[in-house]
Parts: sequence; C-alpha cells; structure tokens
Amino acid sequence: MLRALFSIGFRPFFLAAGWLAAVWILTWTAYLHGSWPDLAGISPILWHGHEMLFGFTAAVIAGFVLTAVQNWTGLRSTTPGSLAALLLLWLLARLGFLFPDTVPLWFTTLADIAFFPALGLMMARVLLKAGNRRNYAFLPLFAVLTLLNGAMHLEFHGVIHGIGMPALQLTVYLITVLLVFMGGRVIPFFTSRRLPHLEVRQWPWLNWASTLSVLALVPAYLLLGRHPALAPLLAIAGALTLVRLLAWKPWGTFRVPLLWILHLAYLWIPIGLFVQAAHLFGYPVAWSMGVHALMVGAMGGLCLGMMARVSLGHSGRPLEAHPVMAVSFALLIAAALARLFMAMPGAGNWLMGTSAVLWSAAFLIFASYYTPILLAPEPRR
Repeated sequence: MLRALFSIGFRPFFLAAGWLAAVWILTWTAYLHGSWPDLAGISPILWHGHEMLFGFTAAVIAGFVLTAVQNWTGLRSTTPGSLAALLLLWLLARLGFLFPDTVPLWFTTLADIAFFPALGLMMARVLLKAGNRRNYAFLPLFAVLTLLNGAMHLEFHGVIHGIGMPALQLTVYLITVLLVFMGGRVIPFFTSRRLPHLEVRQWPWLNWASTLSVLALVPAYLLLGRHPALAPLLAIAGALTLVRLLAWKPWGTFRVPLLWILHLAYLWIPIGLFVQAAHLFGYPVAWSMGVHALMVGAMGGLCLGMMARVSLGHSGRPLEAHPVMAVSFALLIAAALARLFMAMPGAGNWLMGTSAVLWSAAFLIFASYYTPILLAPEPRR
C-alpha cells in the first residue's frame, strides 16, 4: 500500500487534499460558532484563506505538477523518500495551523514556507535536465507564492500589520492565473479527445490574451489595490476568459461529468472577475463575492474535476466518472452558488453554513471513493 501511495506525486497529495477539503471547512465553521479553540491570535479570515490556498490548493498543485512533469520530460520527478518528505512538510504545517496553541508558530512557519521551494527544486531538477523550457514558468510562480506565503506569516507573527490581506488577494489572483493557464491547456484537449465532433475552437492570440490579462491583475492590484481604476482590467480579463470558454463549446459536454465539471468550474473565473469589476464600478455587490466565485467555484471545481480525472487516468482505470462523482460535482457547484448568494445584500448567514456543508460533502464523496484507488497498485492490463 505504501509503495503504491508514494510511487507518484498525485497519489499522496490528492489523498491529502481530498480529506483536508472535507474536514477543514467544517473546522472553520465550528470555529465561527465557538466550537473550536482560539486560533492563538491569528486572524480568523487569514487563517481560513491561508489554509484554503497554501493548504488545500498547494497539495493539489503539488500532486498535479509532480505527475505532469513526468509526462512532459519522461523523467521521474520524485523518489518515494523525497515524496514522503514533501508530504511530511505539508502535514506538519497543517497540524501547526490546526493546533496553534500547541505547536510553536515558528515551527509551523518553517515547515509551511519550505513547501513551495522544495516543490520547485523537485521540478527544476527534471525540467532543467530535460531542457523543458515550456514549463520553466512554474519555477518563478512557486518563488512568488513563497514570498506571498512569507508575507502572510509576517502578519501571523505580528511583524508587519496589514500585509496579510493584500498578500491573500494577490495569491487568489496568482492561483487564478494558474487555473487559466493550465485549464486552457487541458480542458479543450480533454474535450477534443472525448468529443471530437464538437470541433472545439482555439486561437493562440486569445489564449495568450486571456492568460496575460489575468496575470496583469497581480501587478495592477499590487499598485492600485481596490481602486476603481482596476475595474476595466477586471472586466477585460473576464470577457476574454469567457469568450475563450465559449469557443470550447461547454454546452456539448453535459453527458460527460468529467468534462462538464471542468467547463462549469472554468465559467466561475469570468463570473468572479466580473463581480469584482462590478464592485469597483460602484454596484451593490460585495468584493468577497468575487473572491469566493474564484476560489469556491473555479479553484474548488477545477481541483475536484482534475483530481477525479487524473486519479483515474494515471492509475490505469477507464476515464468514466462513477455516478457518485457526478453528485460530488453537483454539490461543489451548489456550494459555490450558496457562497455567492451569501454575500449579496440581505442574504441570510445560513447560506454560509449551507455552502460549507455542500463543499465538505462534495470532497467527502471524492475522498471516500478515491481513497482505495489512490492506495491500490495500478491494475494489471
């Protein structure tokens, strides 16, 4: 079992991400209702945002790229020992954030900040050896994520007050860039292979324009913050991303759950960008609506859909979603809708709890169904 688990990157990290996603939001909800111990002085909003991005999302990123880089280069990206060590770093940081009164914050910080540099070194070794220049962009991405993570820890330690929330928003945009970039690679590819009759359209100029427009949000937000001058760029990025999605003909994928979840999740990117643009243009919508559209709908949906597909494909199983996974996908989209409406004027707080339960149920289904798959050796053909 352990030999299979640590044989390739997606197995331990998708397993960890699935169970973390199922449990962590319920822990957060328990804290909000006074049923969880104090966070030892850490801002509750920063704790929540940090763990969703540098906990859950980081695990999915690690599992995906460590698996993908082997396909890109033909070289092994990890050994069982190095993979176990990387997972241990991640686990130590999660335990530190779960029990901040017990685990010293300096220890949690060291483990947490070391994660992306360690992941980057693993990738750099094989990318440089293979001369795979197309994917060198992941290395500066991991460096910037490390800096943003470090900025949040400066706030946790009380060194620089007020730096945590801007770092959190910049991380949201940086993760969104990754979703646009990688989603733009794999979603039309998967769709064309499974449904060639759809004749999915792609234009290189549009691919670059949509990705670069979202990337431009990072320096623009760094300079402007939530200034109305950011609104046109948000609207342009949303429009380009939406047009790109429509060219993939998402309406033709409704019979294939492993495809429609990716298309629907990608749709939440322009929704989130448009909502934030509307907020800055003065419309009565909360900024957090856009943040949660990007993170619950887009990030959550794409992570869930990609973990479901990659785990099947790379474990030698047919690329057919079990009916229970279609339920999981639907619950995730419902969670995003509930969280979106919760931030609207006059909405009840019960929607936040509903969203949390739906999210946790979606990932509990994934974790329960895929744990035997991720622990089992690849079936003989």
